[in-house]
Amino acid sequence: MFISVTRLRLKGKRMLPSFYFHTITSMIQSRNAEGLEFSLFNKEGWDTYWTLTVWESKEHMMAFRNSGWHLKAMKRSRKMADQLEAVNWESDTLPGWKEGRARLYEKFGKVK
Repeated sequence: MFISVTRLRLKGKRMLPSFYFHTITSMIQSRNAEGLEFSLFNKEGWDTYWTLTVWESKEHMMAFRNSGWHLKAMKRSRKMADQLEAVNWESDTLPGWKEGRARLYEKFGKVK
């Protein structure tokens, strides 16, 4: 399995409507994504958002990431967020938030 954990911190509350639009359209796209085995969405406060996705392979994740609504969201995210971080790894077991957060914190530190 290929695991991806992302963290995004919005620049301000004025970004929320656009962020929610892109999040919802990306989630709809993910329902039909080939190779997606599991996904979670979480938030910290009003400004920091996390995803944890589990894919059959890195190629499946990249095909999703680089197409459709998700690609549009990624292009827009640089204008909406002041922090965008991701960590990926391969595993034989399904991770939880605890492991995903630990791996991202190890790579980037906690949100300040």
